[in-house]
Amino acid sequence: MPDRVTLTVNGQRYGGWTSLEVTRSLEAIAGTFTLAVTERWPEAPVRRAIHRGDRCTVAIGDDVVLTGWVDAPRRGFDARGRTVTIRGRDATGDLVDCSAVHTPGQWRNRRLEQIAADLCRPFGIPVRRATDTGAPFRDVALHTGETVFEALERLCRHRAVLLVSDGQGGLVLTRAGTRRVSTVLAEGENLLAAELEDSERERYSRYVVKGQHAGDDTVGGGAAAEPQGEARDPGVKRDRPLIVLAEDQGDAGSFRERAQWEANVRAGRGTQGTATVQGWRDATGALWTPNTLVHVRSTTLEVDGPLLITSVTYHLSEQGSTTTLTLTRREAFDRIPLPEADEDLV
Repeated sequence: MPDRVTLTVNGQRYGGWTSLEVTRSLEAIAGTFTLAVTERWPEAPVRRAIHRGDRCTVAIGDDVVLTGWVDAPRRGFDARGRTVTIRGRDATGDLVDCSAVHTPGQWRNRRLEQIAADLCRPFGIPVRRATDTGAPFRDVALHTGETVFEALERLCRHRAVLLVSDGQGGLVLTRAGTRRVSTVLAEGENLLAAELEDSERERYSRYVVKGQHAGDDTVGGGAAAEPQGEARDPGVKRDRPLIVLAEDQGDAGSFRERAQWEANVRAGRGTQGTATVQGWRDATGALWTPNTLVHVRSTTLEVDGPLLITSVTYHLSEQGSTTTLTLTRREAFDRIPLPEADEDLV
């Protein structure tokens, strides 16, 4: 039996949807959904008391995949019958839309998850930490007019953390996943369609990060003024150098780390693809989810190894249920913490 999709609004469960699109992504803090149903004449219309601003959940079988709000119901009719389309987002969508409001708008010696909880509390959004968030911030202030997401994303850059929705109405502080799905996606077996781009456009053979370091009694002015670090991408065969000016002070070691990060992330982002599979679940019965690794094997795509699922879209149409996975290399989501002294914090 295929999974039943239900939209629950104000305690009332609605099913019978004839089309569905639900998307969850590492690159969007809020998941989205579109559900539609056509009610044919001459049957009596089914009353669906769903209005904008209603609290809702979307479930596939027993698994809740989105908890948030109805954004836009649309109703219509023609000679063939009536249509109802419901669109909405995770509760975390309010963090993208709404300005950050907090009194006094400044924190001292507070951890990232504590600041996030303060900013999310007015929206009833709980915050969960799923990774190390580093030391408390010494001094943080809101920027006038910035949204909650902008404020938190600014802080997350300093702690190398990603912001994602948990699908249950909460916000999670995390990093790129390491959990592997046991299912192998293989050409000629369970892959309905797939494509993969391997781009060199933003990749370089050699990365040189240059900057400055404050001199002291042990570091002379010349050494302090010209520290640099270098890294190479062996996947780029011809000479393609890139010089990066560091935003903050550092030494040769930190600049070498930054150069290696540039090489890794740009190489990761060079691989982008999609895969379409039948159904919404892997071979173990678990829903496909973002921020997990899956092994992809395809001679056409010239790939045989793990890729990170960055986005999942569940589809339902006249052709049945399918899932589209957006894929990249895990390195594309590596992060390095920025120095806290950056003026961006205050």
